[in-house]
Amino acid sequence: MDWGNLDMGIALLRTAIRELKQVVGYDNDLYREFCPHVLGHKEGVWKVLVWQFGGTSSKPDDLPNWRWFELRDLSGLTLRDGEWHRGWAKRRSDHRQHLLIDTVVDDAHAAEILDTSPPRTPLPALRRLGQKKRS
Repeated sequence: MDWGNLDMGIALLRTAIRELKQVVGYDNDLYREFCPHVLGHKEGVWKVLVWQFGGTSSKPDDLPNWRWFELRDLSGLTLRDGEWHRGWAKRRSDHRQHLLIDTVVDDAHAAEILDTSPPRTPLPALRRLGQKKRS
């Protein structure tokens, strides 16, 4: 993506995040369908964190999944209407700390945190090895 297209890509992704629009296009010549969640830059490199729900992946059976795309690798981006995909995570993780944030999706539409912790069960009372049980 050249600088003129980079500015258009930034504007398009800002709109997608604010209006909860899906984005389709190419990343390194792979067709992608995604919902962008965080847009920002680090050391002059613009990046977007997306929930990719469709299209192609370089890893078989790796969709849906979170992806970081560098804007310079994106091409042919267009917005489309459709269901907003929140994505999910096993725990809350703040990826935003790694970037200077430009635009981020609101909390009501951010990733759903799945509770994957096992149910708590009481532990039996422990004794020191060789210690007799009290009566």
